[in-house]
Amino acid sequence: MTGFNHAASGGLIGALLPLPLAIPVALASHFVLDALPHYGIPHHQRDKSLFWRVFGVIDILAAFGLGVLAISWHRYAMFSCGFIACSPDLVWVTRILRSRSFNLSDNKHWFTKWHVKIQRYERPWGLWVELPVAVVLFGFVWHYGH
Repeated sequence: MTGFNHAASGGLIGALLPLPLAIPVALASHFVLDALPHYGIPHHQRDKSLFWRVFGVIDILAAFGLGVLAISWHRYAMFSCGFIACSPDLVWVTRILRSRSFNLSDNKHWFTKWHVKIQRYERPWGLWVELPVAVVLFGFVWHYGH
């Protein structure tokens, strides 16, 4: 799932649930979303795809923008839970930056093996799942956060 959708779902959880309950729920939301059909292409195509790179940059900026909104609204639980919901993917970001490749298949740790395994519905057509989810989540974040 995109970082934006993870951040938005975590932010929404932070807006609706009391702390500290919201924190583990936001973390769990990451894995629930990753188990749903979502956008993805094989790593050998990711390494060469300009669309994938542009999409990734836009996604990161949009997720960051949600964090800025939450802070500007003084909704620190939204910010924290949005960050926590995104945090499992930070492992991938550091790995991609180090290897300069989107090949995430060489996983030695049990957690990363499991994290990859639950994303079995990552498909190019998943973009058509992610976009409406992003719009709906943003609407709820705007409504409950603002």
